[in-house]
Amino acid sequence: MGIPYSCGALLCALLSAPGGSEPPTSEATAQPTETATTGPLSLDALIAEALAHNLQVKVTEAQIGEARGLLTLAEAQAYPRATLTTLFGGPTPEARTRELNNIDSVTDSSLEGDFDFGSLGVSLRINGQLAQPLYTFGKIDKGKEAAGHLVRAARHQKTVAQAELVVNVNRAFWAYQLTQAFLDSLDEGKTTLAEVLERIEALLEADSTQVTENDRLRLKYALTTLSVRETEAKQAAETALRAMRLLLGWPQTRPLTVQRRDLDDLPEDIPNLQLGLMAATAQRPDLRALQSVVKAADAFVEFRRAGFYPSLFIGGFLDYAYTSNATNQTNPFIYDPFNFLTIAAGLGLQVELDIFTKLALLEQAEAQARVRTNQAALALQAIQLEVHTKHLEITGGYQRIEALETANRTARGWLTASVLAYDIGTGRADELIDAFLAFAAAEAELQTTRFNTLLNLVDFARATGRLMQAHRGKSP
Repeated sequence: MGIPYSCGALLCALLSAPGGSEPPTSEATAQPTETATTGPLSLDALIAEALAHNLQVKVTEAQIGEARGLLTLAEAQAYPRATLTTLFGGPTPEARTRELNNIDSVTDSSLEGDFDFGSLGVSLRINGQLAQPLYTFGKIDKGKEAAGHLVRAARHQKTVAQAELVVNVNRAFWAYQLTQAFLDSLDEGKTTLAEVLERIEALLEADSTQVTENDRLRLKYALTTLSVRETEAKQAAETALRAMRLLLGWPQTRPLTVQRRDLDDLPEDIPNLQLGLMAATAQRPDLRALQSVVKAADAFVEFRRAGFYPSLFIGGFLDYAYTSNATNQTNPFIYDPFNFLTIAAGLGLQVELDIFTKLALLEQAEAQARVRTNQAALALQAIQLEVHTKHLEITGGYQRIEALETANRTARGWLTASVLAYDIGTGRADELIDAFLAFAAAEAELQTTRFNTLLNLVDFARATGRLMQAHRGKSP
């Protein structure tokens, strides 16, 4: 017979946090400035520290910056756009006339087909264009609207990452509390059995008929089993501390002391299911992120549709050319490509006539919008199922805790009675060991059920979108 408790199950619960564990990070890039810890850290302090330094949260913050860049790009389409092209080079062949504005007086070296290029020169050409959009039939507005929704989606994704981090910190924290509760129980059990073993050995030396050698061996086996479980519990506690350091962004060599909490620190009332469903629909950050993506997709469809319409703008251009070995003809009716200056401004209309390409792009955008809409509807159904499931698990957990507390009190009474009976000489060692194992099993199952219920409460708060409300504004 052995104590029905295994740290392996505890490690599985710790490492199977929803959303996956945090990726390993090198100490060279993930270590914050190490400061002295004044005392044990509470759960709220651990969460605040993790939210401040966790790298996964910082990744989502950087993604918000990416989305803002798209918004800035969309906003920039409303600003004036100017281009300026300058070309300077040579040599250029001679292009002169002996008389100004007299094309019959072209020099011999300037005649076409003459391989005598005459006096070589250089040429400078400048071309500039400026356009200010006036009305684009919604192209700019819809582009800005789509990018703005993407920014809001990125912000909601940051809240999703923060909520997953809080859940993982809770898992590590309460896993540590569970191991400490097991260690306390194991220590108490070892003390009790060690005292009984001393009495058994004393009775055996006195040739008492109350005990046998088998009783001594069974008790020693039970004590050895307790030592093995104690080693497993200590390893699980160290694993929980390592997980907390990783979530906090601390190096594994940094000392960490965690405040002790009782696993029976549960709310008196079970969360209301209907209120949880309403909160999930209105506040769940991943659902709100999807809803923002749906709005962005709808705005992008309108952006594609606006591409069929022209764009009205006010613009201007500048053309300038200077050639050092060409006569500058001042007669406007004489074509002079070598020396000129043209400046103009006016109202323009731009129409893109690639209709079939635009139809294909519009069809693609509409299909993407339908995909995003269906994804949001599917996510809502999954969230409602998750809220129902977590509420059912919490309800069952409370019921199990109530029954297990009764069983635990019964087992403790059985153990107390067996110890008293053994003390006065009317009890047997095998009955005492059976009572102790029954109490250890009841205690382990009760503490594990409390641990699972606490985590289910945290998961329920995350599923309803209310988890982060309790942690905003708190600092370590």
